[in-house]
Amino acid sequence: MSVFAAQVINGIVIGSIYALIVLGTNLLVVVRQVVHFGYAHIVMVSMAIGWLALSHTGENLVVGIVTILLAGIAITILTEPLFRRLVERKSFLETVIVAQGVAIILTDVVSHFFNKGVPMSFPQSLYGGGGMVRLGLVSFTWANVYVVAVGILAVVLLVYFLYRTRQGRAIRAMAQNTEVARVLGIPFGKTGIYGFAVAGILAGIVGVLMAMSIGSVSAELGDSYAVKGMILVLFAGMGNLKGGLISAVFMGIAESMAIYYLPGRWSQAVFFGVLMLVILWRPQGLFGSRT
Repeated sequence: MSVFAAQVINGIVIGSIYALIVLGTNLLVVVRQVVHFGYAHIVMVSMAIGWLALSHTGENLVVGIVTILLAGIAITILTEPLFRRLVERKSFLETVIVAQGVAIILTDVVSHFFNKGVPMSFPQSLYGGGGMVRLGLVSFTWANVYVVAVGILAVVLLVYFLYRTRQGRAIRAMAQNTEVARVLGIPFGKTGIYGFAVAGILAGIVGVLMAMSIGSVSAELGDSYAVKGMILVLFAGMGNLKGGLISAVFMGIAESMAIYYLPGRWSQAVFFGVLMLVILWRPQGLFGSRT
């Protein structure tokens, strides 16, 4: 029973990481109708820049964490102008191609200019979040607790921001009908930057949490999480923030169970198999698209 509980906890942690990436990706769908395949790569680059800062400051955790956060915000905002004209022309398919190009460029930047392409390990003072927590025979790190707690908090705050604040409503109005929003006096460029800035804050937070829970970063990390993140977006429904969280946690638990109880690499088959069946059954996503 303790082994089963440990796998459930591990699955919730894995799913929470997926959920935060899906949340950021879905947020950009909501605010700009942009399916940003390179979002996970922005998280990866932010972690690499944070590792560089840690290496040059004697592993100063405050500097490293702040650097990851600022890098996530800056890089996400810098990608906004790439999509602006395409969104204005409603060329949404082309935004997918541009996002793929961003992902490839960021991957090459890390593989060529960071640690000679070798995976980068974060210091023990950051990895794990400060120690272990033991509940009987079940043990997990404080980083696992932070990942789950921040995942829930991020969804609550984002939903509140988008649906209860003036700026959040302006962002959603611009995404739903650009012409009407402009007639009402909502600035297109400024609103988009606000939306990308919020997604950038989330990217920085995800980078910090992944550094604490995974403990390393490599150029391949972006591709791995981008593929699963994008498929989970389709699984839950494009732009569905709450559905993305639930779906990601569910798939994290399913993947964790498959890793422990099934032989070989069946975890990947279970993950993609379940997603494929759901998408075939409900093309609009399990919880329905909100675009």
